[in-house]
Amino acid sequence: MKSRDSTTIWVILALLTATLTAVTTSQSIARYDALDSGWSWDLAYYNQWFWCVTHGIPQITIRPASAYAIEGPSVWKMNYLAPIRLLIAPLYALAPGPRTLIVLQNVVFWWVIPAAFGLVRAESGSTKIALLATALVPLTPFFWPLCWNDFRELQLVVPFVLWAVWGVRERAIGLTALGVAGMIACRQEYAVMTASLAFLPALRHESLTISLRWRNTLAMVGTGWFLFAFFGYLHVMVGPTAPKHYIDQFLGPKAGMRETLWTAGETLILGTGAWALLALFAPRVLGLALPWIWGLCSGRWANRFLSTTEWHHVRYVVPATAIVLAAGLIGFSSLARRLADRRGWSSLIGLTITGMIISAVGLRDTNQRLARKPLAIDPQEAAAIGSWIRQVGPGDGVLADYQVSAPLSSRSTLYSYTLDSNLPPGFPRLDKKISWLFARNDFPFLKLLLTQDFETVYQGRYLTIARRRQ
Repeated sequence: MKSRDSTTIWVILALLTATLTAVTTSQSIARYDALDSGWSWDLAYYNQWFWCVTHGIPQITIRPASAYAIEGPSVWKMNYLAPIRLLIAPLYALAPGPRTLIVLQNVVFWWVIPAAFGLVRAESGSTKIALLATALVPLTPFFWPLCWNDFRELQLVVPFVLWAVWGVRERAIGLTALGVAGMIACRQEYAVMTASLAFLPALRHESLTISLRWRNTLAMVGTGWFLFAFFGYLHVMVGPTAPKHYIDQFLGPKAGMRETLWTAGETLILGTGAWALLALFAPRVLGLALPWIWGLCSGRWANRFLSTTEWHHVRYVVPATAIVLAAGLIGFSSLARRLADRRGWSSLIGLTITGMIISAVGLRDTNQRLARKPLAIDPQEAAAIGSWIRQVGPGDGVLADYQVSAPLSSRSTLYSYTLDSNLPPGFPRLDKKISWLFARNDFPFLKLLLTQDFETVYQGRYLTIARRRQ
């Protein structure tokens, strides 16, 4: 390929990546400003964690709970092992706040565009095929709610999975290291996925010695990180029984075979679009996705969640979606090569258009479901609440409802009242350092709290705001 043509292609890819990043970032921030985040308390946790770490504060007050542990109060006691936070922290420090995390998530997520292009070009040997496959990527239905779903390390992994698959297939050590390091840095689940890449066949014929070397290395890195790094971390920071409790959460009751198969079919066709069908042309790669698909669809996810307040659980589709996408890209490469050889390049246009139509149907279904999601706070009330949030001082302590917690989380003292672990000490008596209340109107303790020298400054359909009298 001529250098001028190569430059043009990379400029096109950069423009597509930048455009998608700008669009989903603006949409996600608009949701945040409208107090319509996926799950505001989780975003509040992440933001307070980064805020405390970058400001030298050793403890957090926002403490989400999992089936086996509770976050904090030390900033270094976490339910998950995600070293990518340490890479993000210096960038966050340049402009601390939830919006920075939202921007960073969207920036990293859409690296999937150049990653997809590179994988397909390596598989097909054709820049044209790679461009056609890349044109399908933005239509992946699940990608849009994932970009809108606040900030979560779990969702940053997709480009790294593609780089890892590309590197393993090509037997490229540097590319594999980049992909695998990014995967296991995003969360411990991806260490299991790294180990499974040992079963990924090489792109070209090689000796058994080389195959075994790659398989053993990938298996050892993945299982070693999961068993020794993650379980070792849980043992030290949470307790000696934490690893067992972590495993136990996956051993509970599951949906039946018929329900799981139906959910899996709906999730794949309407959630991953054409990639689920194209992946059939790369069965050995698709096989790596099957355990993730089964675990996801046997109780953790169903597309009907998109039309409810539980839509933020879409984060759990990421591992399965990433592997299905990788298999679909490789399947597209294989099918496109055969079509080009037998029927000419015009047939590839038909393949791409067909894929776009299939994915567009899933994307339309996804957007329609999200449009039916109930809105907790109407736009007029959200604007009023936002004006009061801007009056809260950086050193003020706050007791806030989950729904409005994220914009209030750039401080060391933020509590809520759904879980006991997030209640302020001495509740329902409040320490003087808590100077603001942002409480739901039907909160049972609201009247008692207001008697503690608080003055109501706003009351809407959903929320009551009060501050301490001076």
